Amino acid sequence: MLDFLLVALLTLHLLLVDVAMAGPLACIWLEWRGARAADLASDNLARNLARLATGALVGGVLLGGTLLAIRWATGDRGYFRAVAMIPASRLWFGLAELLFYLACMLAYVGLWDRLRAWRFAHRLLALAASSNLLLHFPALFVIISVLSRRTAMANEPLDRAGYWQLLSDGEVASRVVHVWLSSLAVTGVVLMALALRSKLPSDAFAARQGLIRRGAWLALIATLLQLPVGMWVTLEMSEAARESLFGGDLLASSLFGVSLLLVLFLAHTLAAVAQGDPRPGHVRRSVAMAAMIVLLMVGTRWRANELARAVEPATPLLTANTR
Repeated sequence: MLDFLLVALLTLHLLLVDVAMAGPLACIWLEWRGARAADLASDNLARNLARLATGALVGGVLLGGTLLAIRWATGDRGYFRAVAMIPASRLWFGLAELLFYLACMLAYVGLWDRLRAWRFAHRLLALAASSNLLLHFPALFVIISVLSRRTAMANEPLDRAGYWQLLSDGEVASRVVHVWLSSLAVTGVVLMALALRSKLPSDAFAARQGLIRRGAWLALIATLLQLPVGMWVTLEMSEAARESLFGGDLLASSLFGVSLLLVLFLAHTLAAVAQGDPRPGHVRRSVAMAAMIVLLMVGTRWRANELARAVEPATPLLTANTR
């Protein structure tokens, strides 16, 4: 029961952070489209998405803190040992980056009308916020996750050179790219849902349909790219974790198999919407399937990692995944 709670909270955390990371990039495109074509629907949608992305980061941070508190209360010290191995300067810099994101996005939303004459500077705020999260936080937390399974033989802090070396580790690199694509896919689906629920006049029906289709294209492209990247992630997993996905453990194999089937169904639905069938039912189905895929994938990795910890000996810190 506790594992299910942790998986559910982590799923929600990841969904919120996905929107926070890629949402501002979608805002830039929507704002540009609204200015170029005098498209009020795109401009309004960009505002709503910017507010949502800002709130999503706050919610994601709060959920992340809740997850850390649960891990500590349940005696899971491996994760905290991994955090302690990260250079302190990197952790403090991470806190500053969160504040930087909030400052940029609050300014981006608050100065929306005042900076219309300086559109480049306005969009630069959203670009700075998004790139700040995308470039730093997926790598940091993937490294912490990897270290939590490689700390049995190392208790000393990881120096700067070791941190950068881990960035080129196959498991770290593949999972970071996976997170980037996931953020784009989730943001595309969220864009579809926001467009569907946006309050527009009756004569703006075509504009709404166009925004839904563009959100579907973003989600579809990112989802299709996830297929080869997902294979890369799987190949870079430890042998015990990988074997659990392919018949070694019934639960892990079932979660993995169902998630792959849902990915195919999601891609089919997104393709239908992107090619001109943006029915509300398709949009709602896409939202539900995207959330379920993330939940199943998180559960799959959680189960696979638990099994790997139980059967694998301690592995070298920086050479565990060099095969």
